[in-house]
Amino acid sequence: MRATLGFVFMGFACLAACGDGEPARDCDATTCPEGCCRDDRCVEQSDTSCGTAGAPCVDCSADPQADACAQGACVCAAAGERCEEGEICSASGCQGCQPDCAGKCDGADDGCRGVCPQNDCAGCCDGDRSCAGLAEQHAALCGAGGEDCADCSAALESDACVDGTCICQAQGAACDAGVACGPAGCCTPDCREKCAGAGDGCGGLCTSTRCTMGCCTPDRLCLDRAGLDDEFCGPVEADCVDCTAFGRVCANFACVDDAAHSAEFVTQSVPDSLDTGEQVQATVVMRNTGTDTWTQAGQYKLGAQNPQDNGRWGTSRVQLEAGERVMPGEVEIFVFQITAPATAGVYDFQWRMLQESVEWFGEYTPNLRIAVGAQDVTVCEAVRALADQDADASAAIQACIDATPAHGVLELPIGTYRIDHSIQIASDPISLRSEGRGPDAARCALDGHDCAVLEASTAFADSLAILQVLVNGSAVDHIVLDDNKTARASTASGAECAAYHNAYGYNLRLVCDDCSLTNSVTKNALCGTGCEVTGARSGVTLWRNTVAGNGVHDREGLWADGVTVHDATRSSFTENEFIDNTDIDLIFGGCTSCVIQGNTIRHSDAFSGGSFAALMLHAWPDGSGGNGTSGDFSGTHTSGNQIDCGAQRRCGIGLYLGSDAWYITDVFGGSVHDNSIQNAEFGLLIDDVHDMEVYDNPVANPASSTQTSCGPKTAHDYGIGDRSFNVDTSSDSLGSVYFDVDYDGCIPNWWNP
Repeated sequence: MRATLGFVFMGFACLAACGDGEPARDCDATTCPEGCCRDDRCVEQSDTSCGTAGAPCVDCSADPQADACAQGACVCAAAGERCEEGEICSASGCQGCQPDCAGKCDGADDGCRGVCPQNDCAGCCDGDRSCAGLAEQHAALCGAGGEDCADCSAALESDACVDGTCICQAQGAACDAGVACGPAGCCTPDCREKCAGAGDGCGGLCTSTRCTMGCCTPDRLCLDRAGLDDEFCGPVEADCVDCTAFGRVCANFACVDDAAHSAEFVTQSVPDSLDTGEQVQATVVMRNTGTDTWTQAGQYKLGAQNPQDNGRWGTSRVQLEAGERVMPGEVEIFVFQITAPATAGVYDFQWRMLQESVEWFGEYTPNLRIAVGAQDVTVCEAVRALADQDADASAAIQACIDATPAHGVLELPIGTYRIDHSIQIASDPISLRSEGRGPDAARCALDGHDCAVLEASTAFADSLAILQVLVNGSAVDHIVLDDNKTARASTASGAECAAYHNAYGYNLRLVCDDCSLTNSVTKNALCGTGCEVTGARSGVTLWRNTVAGNGVHDREGLWADGVTVHDATRSSFTENEFIDNTDIDLIFGGCTSCVIQGNTIRHSDAFSGGSFAALMLHAWPDGSGGNGTSGDFSGTHTSGNQIDCGAQRRCGIGLYLGSDAWYITDVFGGSVHDNSIQNAEFGLLIDDVHDMEVYDNPVANPASSTQTSCGPKTAHDYGIGDRSFNVDTSSDSLGSVYFDVDYDGCIPNWWNP
């Protein structure tokens, strides 16, 4: 506000000086007869702005022979005139003064209200330009010959000052570059294969764990894997656990029961109410706490209970994937479709592990009582007349949402609605869907569908999405969100996007737990993302959606992700299709105990529809537009996803595990397998990743190079960066060869090659 008021004030000042309506002129004797000129502005006379008739302003207080301004000239006030050269102005008048710079630093006070022009200091000069003599120097203030003082105590190679030189006191001289000064002299710290808190060999302690051989014992020793036993058990870089304290044994670096078959319930996700016959996805997560490995061939399954073997939810068994192995200590995320009973009522939902024809075993899942049928369904009749009309429907839709009771269903009549303002589900959990389009109906097509469309108009200028879901337990089903990017590119929102304020281009934000987006379309985001799962969320489901044409790849700031997930847990992202999204098609900053499966990603030939990467598991650091994300994918399966970047190879990297092209962050955990990548410039890149299982991800037809933000880089089928460690590829049956690569700070398929 101050800058705005100042600008207005200067405008009126110019009118007063230049004449009403006349163009402004430069500051000169005509425009500034009673003052002096500074930066082409007329300034009233003062001791620090002295001059008249438009002369350049002079600061009398900086003049050794004067201290005041009188009638446009600098004078010594006590003498009534400016002192002569060799004199200084004081409160008593002009006095003779000889500058003294002996033993002083350049810039120091010369004793005559001036500064010394050269360096005459035998010691060193501190930040205030005072000269520190050799006798008064110490470890934090050291130097000779008038150089700037050094802090020996802050340097790696020294800890003391002797005769103006930084040295390592125990060594008698400074250590070589990169060699530390310690109590015993010069020493190179070594924390390789050591745990945080272990001695570094130079009298100090290691601050981080680099134990890639095994776990860390209580006395901070790195235990080799071969030395693991029931009392010292754990994965690499983790603290060893005493399994015997829990009555368990060590298997696959985890404490498990001393039995072949054992299972522990972790979590589950399923709606607490359903329509009769409604089909939804359920998620049940179980941990293998036995000594056997679960496989499909071994007939390990999740089976229905209460009563045992019931089929009321459309199935009584859920199988593992073919070729999947759940080792002792690992979790399995079962994601499966259930169908609610045809008769209204309240039904039990409970499961347990079994080996078919052998035994049931392990913990039961907590029994859930799910209400089926009798949901309130309301049609938003207030907007029926606004369908396919050029009139704002956002207020009417918002009113219908606000009036829908908790756990009710609101249906929008089929048609396209002009949206001028952001709509929110913010009061009660509800389901929003198109009229007559129940959850079992075919999903909305990209074009030629019979769903309700929420289309941003050129008047839409709100940030943070066409639709925001802010209440846990809400659902969006069979809805099309269209950000209308072509028409909105020249609006104020387009300018915000070009300035990297990408919240002005979002389609949808899910700021909710146990919520879902299903059977829907999110397309044509102006910038930012087609759908953002914001913050740390749990129980989020994205299923059978189409995410297409979001952003523009070849216009700075106007690119957009398809789906952006910050940090999630026990969530599923399955059977979605992604087409021509222009930043990253599907990107995660962290997702524990999640399922990322069965998605298809494809690109057409136009460069404007290209992406930097198709599927990316990474981490945002603190300060990157938010508080950063965990990079933790423990317990998550990323599998069965199909990526085809098109004949022109419009994806930079098909499957990117890590962050180093953008940020140096920590990405770890989970299993990535049986994904197919074709026609990407670079197939699969592992970069700054650890403790992740990667296997059987076939790559076809990569390029030999990609144009990155830092120039052309060689591309490969498979690559791995130097900061990656403990990446388990032992289950790979394809013979994949990983080339050592460095993409740090080099974003692939750069937008302006």
